[in-house]
Amino acid sequence: MTMAGTAVTGPASAATVPHVVKAVAFSGTYKGKANLLIDNGSVSIRSIAGTGTSSLLGAGKVEGTGSASASAQCDPFTGTGNLTGAHGTLHLVVTQSKSTGCSSGESGPITVKFHGTAVVKSGTGKAKGAKGTLNFSGVLGLGGTSGAQAGPYTVKITGHLSL
Repeated sequence: MTMAGTAVTGPASAATVPHVVKAVAFSGTYKGKANLLIDNGSVSIRSIAGTGTSSLLGAGKVEGTGSASASAQCDPFTGTGNLTGAHGTLHLVVTQSKSTGCSSGESGPITVKFHGTAVVKSGTGKAKGAKGTLNFSGVLGLGGTSGAQAGPYTVKITGHLSL
C-alpha cells in the first residue's frame, strides 16, 4: 500500500524510532549530616548523608563522599554522590573547578558556605538517561577546623536535565 508516493510496510520497529530528548527542570532541597576529617591542609569528606525531596525524584536521600584542600578560607572540593528518591536515582560528580567551600573562621565553631556545579553522569527510573548539570548551594556547621568533624548541613539543588 502506498500513501502519497511512500510505501507503508507496517509499524516501525523499536530500532528505527528515535529517542526523544526532553528538558526537565530540577529543584530539590536536602538536609542531613556531613562527616569530615581535617588534617594539615587536607580534608576528607568521609560521608554526606541526608534526606529531602526533589521535583524529579520525589522524597528520598542524598549520599556522597569527597575531598578538599584546607589551605585558605575558601577552597575548592571534589566528590561523587547520589540523589535517590521514590522515582529514581541520579549519579553526580563535582569537580574542583566547579565548587567552593568558604569557612567563617580559622578556629572554633565555624559555618562553611558552599556552592558549585554537579555533573549528572546517569540516572535510573524517571531519571533514566539523565544528563546535564545541577547547581547547588548550602551551609554546613562544624565544631572546629581540625580533626574529625561532623555537623548538620542544608543544600538547595536546581538546574535543567536532558532525559
